[in-house]
Amino acid sequence: MANPNAVFGGYLRELRLKAGCGLRRFAELAGFQPSNLSNLERGKLPPPRDPERLEEMADALGLAEGSRERQKLYDLAAQAQKAPLPADVQPYARSHQLVPVLLRAAQDKNLSDEELQELVQHINKHY
Repeated sequence: MANPNAVFGGYLRELRLKAGCGLRRFAELAGFQPSNLSNLERGKLPPPRDPERLEEMADALGLAEGSRERQKLYDLAAQAQKAPLPADVQPYARSHQLVPVLLRAAQDKNLSDEELQELVQHINKHY
């Protein structure tokens, strides 16, 4: 099993390079020391726990709100931190009492990934 910090760091580096941003420039834009950013990309440091720091990183990379890249960045950070939910959905989950009910219903029905994807598509199409 791959080191979750390294998976996050590798994806962060991939996004940074795709954005055409050097390490030092991105560190400046995202408010990191270049050495810390290097260690983060190499999996030597865990992703930031603070949702605002992750948002700053995503913004510095030019990742649009709700984009797949931004969501994946949050998801990989949550996996590395062993967090219960990615940072971008935590406020919504905390403010809506039915989120756990929805998750339990999916769990009780033992929905497969394919069935969950169908549910997501249904929500996106109808709401």
